[in-house]
Amino acid sequence: MVRVTDVDVTHKYKVSRAQYGNHASNRRVEDPVLLAFVDELHAAGSKPKLIVQYLRKKTGKNVLLCDVHNRVAKMKEKQRGYATAEERLEATAQTITLQTRQMRRWFKAFPEAMLVDAMHNTNEWRYKLFSFMVNDVYSHSQYVYHSPMENESAECLTDAIGSFKFQNTMWEKIKVIVIDKDVGELGVLEKQFPGVRIILCHFHLKKYIRTEMVKSEYGGPSSFDRDQVEDAVYMMRLAASPEEYTKYLKYMYFLLDRAHLRDSAAIPEPVHPFLKYFIRNWDSMKERWALYARSDVPHLGNHTNNKLESLWGHISNILRADMALDECVDTLMFLQAVAEMEYSKKTMDVGQMRYDGADAELKKRPREVSPYAYRLIEQQ
Repeated sequence: MVRVTDVDVTHKYKVSRAQYGNHASNRRVEDPVLLAFVDELHAAGSKPKLIVQYLRKKTGKNVLLCDVHNRVAKMKEKQRGYATAEERLEATAQTITLQTRQMRRWFKAFPEAMLVDAMHNTNEWRYKLFSFMVNDVYSHSQYVYHSPMENESAECLTDAIGSFKFQNTMWEKIKVIVIDKDVGELGVLEKQFPGVRIILCHFHLKKYIRTEMVKSEYGGPSSFDRDQVEDAVYMMRLAASPEEYTKYLKYMYFLLDRAHLRDSAAIPEPVHPFLKYFIRNWDSMKERWALYARSDVPHLGNHTNNKLESLWGHISNILRADMALDECVDTLMFLQAVAEMEYSKKTMDVGQMRYDGADAELKKRPREVSPYAYRLIEQQ
């Protein structure tokens, strides 16, 4: 019988300085204070390469990018415990809702115009972040509701909106909702908010038109002048009446179908593939994006909903696709708490708004009314 009493795993042969410095045992960082700080750097959103640079500077060791990735993986495993949040929620949760008391107060005070959008790639489980936003009397945009959802199905959207309506009894005061062009989202919102005017975001109108025009199915970039077509859509968007809108639509017919249509002529069937796409997808719902159809809508100057992503410094850069779901929710709660503290500071600061060129009567108004109301008074 053989009994092993001791084991020596040290190297007994000579190695070069480069081999010694790059060995895993010599690259390892074991200082608990330094490792705790690395965890904080990652939680704050620092890039792995910047963390590598920091560790090399502090320790003098040849720390590699894979070492940082391994450290981050161990940190996530430690935070999650034996089961991940996704594994715990997989069979039960399809919608998570988040609304603080301050968010409910904001919506209760300013429910008339609401912006709605869903953001993607905010966590590693691919839950979509469904958010609502309003504008307050100071023209500041504020989130009033967040809901990470498993997907954008009608069932998940209905759950999220149902929870919002249950927590906010003032939802019946909503007059207008601004969204991007999502047919599924549009249908659910119309059903859940009957009588509310739903309009389309102008930013997404321009984005979708540009994206569609470059497709090969429309003949490629040389088949028509894309800048002129985009200008025609721009003029239709700013049209002050249905007649003016029709005039610029006929201009698009001239650009694409080479059709010379008189003012009294009826709109014919389109021939060019892109014109067919435009008539089918955009002209059919022109009342949702043309300005002439918004003259009686209290949208408070909200023609786009891209504020939803840019309010916190482009939220997609903060809520990353590699985040665990519980980390995403935790970060969302932190960002909301910071936003509420900043809002409190802005509203409590002593000061007043000044407008150059205003007469004595108008100079009194900024202290009494909102900037939106001031602009209406100034026009009169």
